[in-house]
Amino acid sequence: MRILIQELLSCEIENVPKPKTTVKLINGLFFIFLLSSFGLKGQNYPIYNGYFLNPFSYNPAAAATERVQANAAYRKQWIEIPGSPTILNLSVSTLLNERRAGIGFRASSFNRGFLSSSEVSLAYAYGVPLDKTSRLYFGLSGGFLSNSLNTKDIASTDPALANVASSFTPSASFGMYYKNTNGLNLGLVLPKLISNNSLDANFTFSYFDNVIVTASFSRWDPNPKVIKKGQEKLFVKKKKKTNVPLEAFAIYRYSSIGGLFEATAKYNFNANIWLSGTYRQYAGIIPGIGLHTKDLSFGYFYETGVGGDLPLKTHEIMLSMQFGKEKKFRDQKPAPPLSKIRTNPVRVAAKKPTQKIDTSANHQARFKKEPPKTVATPPKTNPTKPVVEKPAVTTPPANQPASTNTTPTTKTPATTPPVSAEVHAEERKQLDQHLDDHTDGKHDDKHENPVNQRHDFVKKGNHHEELELATYVIAGAFQSRANAEHYVAKLKALGYEADFGHLSARNLWYVFVAEETEIPVARQERDELQKNKIFKDVWLLTVQE
Repeated sequence: MRILIQELLSCEIENVPKPKTTVKLINGLFFIFLLSSFGLKGQNYPIYNGYFLNPFSYNPAAAATERVQANAAYRKQWIEIPGSPTILNLSVSTLLNERRAGIGFRASSFNRGFLSSSEVSLAYAYGVPLDKTSRLYFGLSGGFLSNSLNTKDIASTDPALANVASSFTPSASFGMYYKNTNGLNLGLVLPKLISNNSLDANFTFSYFDNVIVTASFSRWDPNPKVIKKGQEKLFVKKKKKTNVPLEAFAIYRYSSIGGLFEATAKYNFNANIWLSGTYRQYAGIIPGIGLHTKDLSFGYFYETGVGGDLPLKTHEIMLSMQFGKEKKFRDQKPAPPLSKIRTNPVRVAAKKPTQKIDTSANHQARFKKEPPKTVATPPKTNPTKPVVEKPAVTTPPANQPASTNTTPTTKTPATTPPVSAEVHAEERKQLDQHLDDHTDGKHDDKHENPVNQRHDFVKKGNHHEELELATYVIAGAFQSRANAEHYVAKLKALGYEADFGHLSARNLWYVFVAEETEIPVARQERDELQKNKIFKDVWLLTVQE
């Protein structure tokens, strides 16, 4: 069939000019061949040279883009032929912040001579973290597809044309998208999940009549974060990512009547300019050029026909815009809702006062499990007892006066009084604001002058999650245990070591980012951590007998 089409086209080109009716006749015959070959069993899906710039254009699983992304593509195919295919595609996609889901919208128009197709669909994607470096997204899209045929210039009684003349059917597609931080991305798409009764009536329908398989490898970041001096030191786990300017992409479109392979190499001269070279089966070599800024990207592709079966020219342009802040993918489980936060005291049997109970799977063991043999004391140059300042996040209740009874008694583990929903919500609001202020790399920004010299000395209590005897670098204090656990999870997600524990003397939960047995060492850790803006207010807390 491809040879016959080529003969028709070459006949039209070589014998120009022709009467208008002759051109229409040739175009009509050409698109009838397209209908009989692709419109029925295979469904002729549009092809984009810039497929690698917008994977969501064909894969619903790629809807979870880090920012709100709007894309527009226009393709004018075979410009030498009147009535040749024209394709217009619009899409919008985004990741839902602090979630694992993304949503998207697509609208396309595909005009090929006498046949016009339009499709509108919505997409939903959900990502599953496989490990710390990879995620697997699943996507599903659904919408409507309409086909219309202009037969006023064609005298034909072909029943296939009568079936296509006015069809309006639902459409759906399914996709999978694997992403890895090492740069490898893989995709699998089933673009047709619903059979068209008018077009597929004489054929056996299968979900696998059309399959799209993609693969790419890219280590290029057009907006890399600046690695500042000292970032590689302790408590910062992030590694510097190698920026490789060369990217590779491949796509294979399988159909029950044949397949089409395409491969692309893209070279980035800098953060703003790139060139690409594509080889597509039957189409030959396709060069491309693009411009890129932080919020706007533009690409142009020109099919020369060199190396292809048909010596026809095609123009294609793509425009991409990004809006808003970068969304965060939620790797960790969300904090429990207020209705599920335990407000009753934790009860521990009196027969086992020294037993420690860990009520959270995420609450890991202390950095140093064995308590120190010697207890650190305040410097001798300051004989007076240090003044206990109020915590930065919440104010503890007034301490009860010390008992004057010297008769030895059996200590029982302390319990945590209930925390109201209002207190929990207010703490969470302040915590989320603090985290929002230090996103997008701002958490590891440096400044040279430590600003907080606070150092408190507090006696150890007998709560079952009491802080051990040591000196801690404190990053936050909370009345709600859930908020302390939430902050620890966030700090770990940013690449820092963190843990939390209770202090009975103040009835608060403390989040710490360092634990030392010697006060001078703890001071060095505090001074180093205070250079990071997210820890500029950390202070020391010594728990003693």
